[in-house]
Amino acid sequence: MIRRRFLAAAAASALALISAAPALAVEGGPVGDDLEWLEPAEGERALAWAREQTAAARATLSAEPGYGGVLEELKSALTASSPVTDIALLGPRAVRLKRDPDFPKGRLQVAERGPSGALGAWKTVLDVAAFAAQEGRPYTLNWTYGSACLPPENRLCLLGFSDGGGDELMLREFDLETGRFVEGGFAAPAGRVQSAWIDADTVLIAHARDGDPRTAAGWAASARLWRRGQALAEAPVVFTAPSSDATFQFTRIGSAPRVLMTRVIDYSTFEVFAVDGEGAVSKLALPVDIKPFGPLGGTDRHMVFQLSEPTRIDGRMAAAESIVAYDFGADVPESRRLQLVYEPKAGQVVSSYGGFRATSSRVFFPVQSGLAVTVMAAQHGQSGWSAAPFESADAGVDLSVASADATGEDVVLRRAGFLQPTVLELASGDRRTPLETAQEVFDASAFQVDIRTARSRDGTAVDYYLVRPRGASKNVPTLITGYGAFGITLPPAYLGRAFGGEALKLWFDRGGALAVAAIRGGGEKGQGWRRAALRERRQVSYDDFFAVSGDLVNSGFTRPERLGVFGTSNGGLLAAVAVVQRPDLYGAAVSDAPLADMLRYDRIAMGAAWKDEYGDPANPVTHAALSAYSPVHNVRADGRYPPILISVSTTDNRVGPAHARKLAWRLSQAGGQVFLIEDEQGGHGVSDPLARPDLMALRMQFLIARLMRP
Repeated sequence: MIRRRFLAAAAASALALISAAPALAVEGGPVGDDLEWLEPAEGERALAWAREQTAAARATLSAEPGYGGVLEELKSALTASSPVTDIALLGPRAVRLKRDPDFPKGRLQVAERGPSGALGAWKTVLDVAAFAAQEGRPYTLNWTYGSACLPPENRLCLLGFSDGGGDELMLREFDLETGRFVEGGFAAPAGRVQSAWIDADTVLIAHARDGDPRTAAGWAASARLWRRGQALAEAPVVFTAPSSDATFQFTRIGSAPRVLMTRVIDYSTFEVFAVDGEGAVSKLALPVDIKPFGPLGGTDRHMVFQLSEPTRIDGRMAAAESIVAYDFGADVPESRRLQLVYEPKAGQVVSSYGGFRATSSRVFFPVQSGLAVTVMAAQHGQSGWSAAPFESADAGVDLSVASADATGEDVVLRRAGFLQPTVLELASGDRRTPLETAQEVFDASAFQVDIRTARSRDGTAVDYYLVRPRGASKNVPTLITGYGAFGITLPPAYLGRAFGGEALKLWFDRGGALAVAAIRGGGEKGQGWRRAALRERRQVSYDDFFAVSGDLVNSGFTRPERLGVFGTSNGGLLAAVAVVQRPDLYGAAVSDAPLADMLRYDRIAMGAAWKDEYGDPANPVTHAALSAYSPVHNVRADGRYPPILISVSTTDNRVGPAHARKLAWRLSQAGGQVFLIEDEQGGHGVSDPLARPDLMALRMQFLIARLMRP
């Protein structure tokens, strides 16, 4: 009775706010922009409305039969899963941020390495939750080891703490050996920040301080050379980018006192500079046509990157997707600095998104052929570069180098599949030493993985994975997801975060299936696959997704009322487009941290950085294309839309909560069953089973109840 009264009160309050707000005007085509009041993340009126919607959604879903059991099942799965944490090899030590149900914020742990490279016992040097409690702020640690710690000792690290999960970070210098913050060390207040060590007393930093120039996306436009003991405001500016740039990217490679500074002009155009300890900035003579996201790492002597177009390298034409090195050697003439490392063969794909790592002398990268992955190792010698297979995996299993020791030659291999728990191995010479293996938390023997192909509207073949109960072929409740932007792929993973993490176990335990579509816009088939869906061509990505969904339905594997679509970020946009364009094809949808207002995306959070991907709304041609699929502008009053759960965080300053709010508003006004859950912490990664099991249980309750009806 108390729950019912709370639900009624919450719903009545939400209805009152809806009634007081601007009315929906959908007749005659796309609506005008009357929802700007929902854009300020902390705006009083917008936040009050979001809180009322959230209270009503939580009350309704938690009151549904079965929710209590779903929540307990998820908690049990989290306890049983013992999630594997990537291990960073940092010279004489290994480091990891270990998260589990008891420590959802994680503990930063260190293991000393013996003469053979073997890892000793793990020691906790920082309990993130305890630090947050001490500071009185909801801090989380943004652990990116790549440029965080200073080689070769890797003792001093610049740790970035997010207040509430957003992208703005507070920096503090930390000593891994003593387990303490360095007294009087480097420290910077919260802001959009990029930083990397040059030497023990010098840091290159771009910090969006008040009054400093910023890019259109809100990132700092100036790079400063920051000396130990110097106030950040007094650090000299060594470079300022135009305000039209998207952002900076700093990369520390090898042991030389040098940082690579990348101007991300847009996500297809880059300029790369080397910055030394004196603040000298040198532009590297790289080809114009390189793939996102600029430099991929490198050895003590070389930086590596990937071509997006055929380019003349060292006197010959190298194919698109080739890996190229820039040689910093003092005795190398300028004309010979660019060197071909690896040219993919026909049918091979080398994805620049993740998987590139380098030791002091070797570069490791994944090569995919027929969905089977081989990790290659390339090394420079007297006759140039040579590459050889280092490790291989079967089709449907993702294999990558999770970490490489930049001061030595050891690497950590990560292997995982939809049905294979994640395994980490230390590869030292010919030895393979298991480091950590995830627990099996569902009966994988009861499932099988198929690789299937659908035909898109224009005839293009679109591959997809189907994880299904063994032998099941008719009327199977199915979840489908994809991404399709920025060249990003969704590789196979055991209860992967992109698929809902441990919450996916609840779906599998009930006989559900999972489909993952490799649609255009992603990097599954190289840069051409990405470019096929850029800007005004975005609709082909959605056509691909509908083709895969249609293939599942037309084959009889599932039915629309049993097919659920979900996705995060650009995948959340994909889910929203699916609901608005093809409501007949899906029985329910989850749109997590989505983009949804594509006519104003460039004015919300850091959306201005993505004009290369989605196009400029001010351009008439692009505006027409955006108008045609923008979910917020294509909801119709007479539409019959499937139930949708929209999740987001108030502190998401990457995409911003405005999109989710506007989408919920439009669909609610059109009479759809809409649940908006806006958590006031969590940032862009709000849907985290470890940190928010209640949110993920509500999601699974929503999907199970609507897609698994008898």
